[in-house]
Parts: sequence; C-alpha cells; structure tokens
Amino acid sequence: MTFRGVKKRFKNNEVLKGIDLELEKGEMCVVYGEVGVGKSTLINLAHFQILPDEGEVVVLDVPHRLAFRDKGKMQEVRRRIGVIKQIPIHLEDMTCYDNVYYVLEHLGYNRKIARERTERALERVGLWEKRNHYPSELSAGQRQKLAIARAISKEPVMILADDPTLGLDDRSSYEIEHLFLDINLSGTTVVWTSNRIPSVIKDISGVRIYNLVDGRLVKAR
Repeated sequence: MTFRGVKKRFKNNEVLKGIDLELEKGEMCVVYGEVGVGKSTLINLAHFQILPDEGEVVVLDVPHRLAFRDKGKMQEVRRRIGVIKQIPIHLEDMTCYDNVYYVLEHLGYNRKIARERTERALERVGLWEKRNHYPSELSAGQRQKLAIARAISKEPVMILADDPTLGLDDRSSYEIEHLFLDINLSGTTVVWTSNRIPSVIKDISGVRIYNLVDGRLVKAR
C-alpha cells in the first residue's frame, strides 16, 4: 500500500496535509493520534471509500484513479481486504455464526467452504461457543471480535482496522490487540489506527508506528 503526497479536505478543513507512506506485504503499521485528527479518513482512503484531493493512493497494486474508474477492479481489491470499524455493525436478527456465514455467502463461496471458513474464523477469535448467540447478547468486546471474525473469514491479504479498541475495557482491548498480532504473524498486512500506541506492540520490533498530528505522519519508531 502506498500513499504519495495525499491531501484530503472537508469543506474548509484540511484533514490530511501531505501523507507519504509505503507499506510492504505482510507488514504491520500502527497510526495513532487524538480523536478527529484524520485516522478514519486514512482508513477510508485505503479502502477506496473516498478520493484524495491531491496525491495518489495505491492499494494492492491498484491506483485509486483506476479503482474509481473501473468498479470491477475496485470490488476485486475490496474483496481481498478486511475492514474493522470503531463501532461494529452486525445483522442483529442473525446469530454470530450466520453473521459470518452471510459475508461468505454474499461473496459467492460454496456452502462447504463458507462453513469451514465460518467455523475457523469464530474459533480464531474465541467466539465458537457463542456461535448461536445474537449480537445483542454479546459484550462490547465480543461484538468487536465478531467484526474481526467477519473480516478474517474472507482470508484477506490486508486488514484495515479503524480504532477497534476505542471505548473497550482493558481486558477486551488486550485480547483484541493480541488478535491483530496473531493475524499479522500469519502473513496478513495490518494497518491499525488507535488513539494511543497499543501496549502489546511497544516492545515488538518490526512494527511501524506513526503519530498522525496536524495532518501529517510523524514516525514514532
């Protein structure tokens, strides 16, 4: 994933003022900063949800200009990316199992593969025993784990996580942070935003850490 001179403004507010970032396959990058500095904007640009006003965004070798011109190419890229938002949105009338299975069914996987991936994803995030529960019956941390299960069920090559531990208790945050480490160790590229440097990566070498401040990325490590 590459950002070259990326600027983004909303009305008169220039949120990103020239972002340069080069991320290789399999790397983990953490971008931290206060609420409202543009972390979600960064994630939305990387998922081709919005266009930059200046500069270029290249994701999985596809530049944003091509993705927005060719919707098929855009969907191809998105299919290979798992996205986790601050506040997970689930199908409240479906069980945890069906929430994950639905994603794979919608993407066209056959029943056997969809079942296998659903089971594997729920087990990986520690929700297999809750598979027949509904999202409303889960804690905030468990709801976020369900969102992670939905994202990884596609077996993506990249995960984009937008402040996924915001508002969670310390134990849930710790468990989810370890999940991202495990996902990255399996070879998946992880771009992870947070309002602080996650505690589990402070002493782990090889993780890129940037502070997003005043619209620019400042390398913290």
